[in-house]
Amino acid sequence: MSTLLPLLPDDPDRLGEYTLLGRLGGGGMGTVFLARTAGGRLAAVKTVRSELRDQPGYRQRLTLEAEAARALGAEHTAAFLGADPGTALPWLATAYLIGPSLTEAVTAGGPLPEPVVRGLGSALAAALATLHRAGLVHRDVKPSNVLITAQGPRLIDFGLAQAPGSPRLTQAGGLAGTPAYMSPEQARGGPPGPEGDVFALAAVLLFAAAGHGPYDARGRQSTLELLRDGADPDLTGLPDGLRETLTACLSPEPGDRPSPGRLARKWGPFDPDEFAELLPQALLADLSRRIGELATVATAPLRAPAPRRAFSRRTLIAGSAAAALTAAGGASALWATGNLPGSGTGSGPADRTAAPGASRSSRPPGTPPAPLWSVPSPFSAASAVASDEVLIHTSDVLRGISTADGRILWETQTAKVDVAVVGDRLVGFVFDDDGNASAGYLDPRTGHLAADAANPAVLGDLTQTTQLLAADAECLYLRAYFRSNDRQQEEQAWLLSYELNARKLRWRTRIEGAVLDSLGSLMMSSVISGGRLICSDPARVFAVDLRDGRVLWACRVRTDQEATSPDQSGVINPPVVSDRHVLDFEERITAVDLVTGAVAWRLEPEGTKLLSAPVCVNGTVYAADGALQAFDESTGKKVWTHDPGAYVSMLAPPAPFRGELYAAVVGDGQAVVAVDVAARRTAWTLAAGAVNMPEGPTMIVQRGNRLYPHTVDRIAAVPLD
Repeated sequence: MSTLLPLLPDDPDRLGEYTLLGRLGGGGMGTVFLARTAGGRLAAVKTVRSELRDQPGYRQRLTLEAEAARALGAEHTAAFLGADPGTALPWLATAYLIGPSLTEAVTAGGPLPEPVVRGLGSALAAALATLHRAGLVHRDVKPSNVLITAQGPRLIDFGLAQAPGSPRLTQAGGLAGTPAYMSPEQARGGPPGPEGDVFALAAVLLFAAAGHGPYDARGRQSTLELLRDGADPDLTGLPDGLRETLTACLSPEPGDRPSPGRLARKWGPFDPDEFAELLPQALLADLSRRIGELATVATAPLRAPAPRRAFSRRTLIAGSAAAALTAAGGASALWATGNLPGSGTGSGPADRTAAPGASRSSRPPGTPPAPLWSVPSPFSAASAVASDEVLIHTSDVLRGISTADGRILWETQTAKVDVAVVGDRLVGFVFDDDGNASAGYLDPRTGHLAADAANPAVLGDLTQTTQLLAADAECLYLRAYFRSNDRQQEEQAWLLSYELNARKLRWRTRIEGAVLDSLGSLMMSSVISGGRLICSDPARVFAVDLRDGRVLWACRVRTDQEATSPDQSGVINPPVVSDRHVLDFEERITAVDLVTGAVAWRLEPEGTKLLSAPVCVNGTVYAADGALQAFDESTGKKVWTHDPGAYVSMLAPPAPFRGELYAAVVGDGQAVVAVDVAARRTAWTLAAGAVNMPEGPTMIVQRGNRLYPHTVDRIAAVPLD
């Protein structure tokens, strides 16, 4: 573990739900703290330096870093836990990983054996392939940004990550990245691209195998000069078995370098067990030392009994770390023995469902958590919107319900209101009784918009058919209609981006080519991912660049007849976005390539069964048709089925994924079932009587360590820790 430094007098005690324990270090962008949740989970919380917070682009960097962590998942990086780029002190929280950086490992123990370097290359190439499929470029791959953990290498620090088409965040004349691991095109000031990450990967592997980079300064020439002049890389000490591949990756021409996917195929799938068995003894000792230090930092010294039987080296490391984290407060299941990514005995897509953040509890196995509360709520067919403090339930009025005890905190009555959660802040788009539109942050204590909310002079003369589609830390995104004397113009739909802090419109884009539903309306739903607004309408899925409103691609997923069918009128299901696909759902599930917009596969319901809205975790798509079905995200082929004995009607989108999926069920007196997807078994079931929902819930929402099952007239809170 890195040396934990004490907090400074000006450091906050808390950020969001995280209690800060000390400083782990800092860099050009900000400070990283070791922190802990109320449930005991350890986290690394990164903040933006005070002098950079208000400079253009730095909050966007934190947002892109969060998107990259989400895209990669815990298989390739520290699991994303939460972020709030919009607060006074912007922060990003990820799971805390135990292990030295590659820089520390090689400096302390010397170059790594060739088989270990191959495993390192396989894991990092797979991580970059996943990142690039999400439309992101790391731009700062280097040894200090690679951690060696018990589960394998993890790529971290996406502070310089960039999405294609997004504005450059480096000041004019500046260079983004670390010169010793920078590609020639970056050194010359060229735009970043995936090929630059491949060059940097090869430089990192050269360092791992030989103890130096390809262009460490020679004599009077600096590294940047060597790169710009096209000098041959220094491959001294590189094993012959790696020379050909790394030479190709270090080609001065970006187009001549192999792709990360090709490298991953060449080196074969990463095997974490084999990797752990091959690690040098000095590195294993370092891992064990860090585990012990963690226990002494977070709580009393760890005194674990000696094992009574033989274990693999990796299992011993993982088990010791799990014990250390249990003693420290119990909840970081990145280290839960038996639930490590890749630790299953099978093979194929299902293995990727192993939990990166499985829940840990003191409850006996199979015992459901006791609900915190269950209260009546006014009739509403809409799903609740949850922040950490308040649940928003919309009926004839807007109600704020305390997440602590279910009390109604406030009620506001407006002509129309749409609400979303960004980090842990509420945002709203509101029409008053006079038809005037406003938008901005909502006060969770009152439900009212902030005094500086936008007014019609900023938003324009909008009709009440305008809809809030999505929101991020910077903007609200609206499907808008403007009042006009020209009937044809008034019926024209637009996409608007409204900047929350600047209180101005960033862009507006006319929605072209839409098919109206059977009522003559254009219904839409949207989510935000990887610098894009991903939209579904009655006939299409399309992606819009968040920076300027450009439509990047559009994919037809339903015929005109399907789009205008009376059964399709009303709400459009929001798309589900993974690191590779957009999953559109309307009776069938259609997977659309996130980058190109091409249809990858379609999944039709079987017989008379109806598929639920999907969720996607770690390369597996889950949907329910009475049972829980798991499908390979790459092909759409079913890989397993689990029948919990009650009818599974709806899955809660994981926020975050904890190793279990939570489903609303009906029948046999049940309300909620938790399924351990790694073990493919029911972890626990919650009786309908426990939440006072005799027929079971019709909707279910997960937010952090809480689950909120609800019906049209009742809502309950169930703790997950």
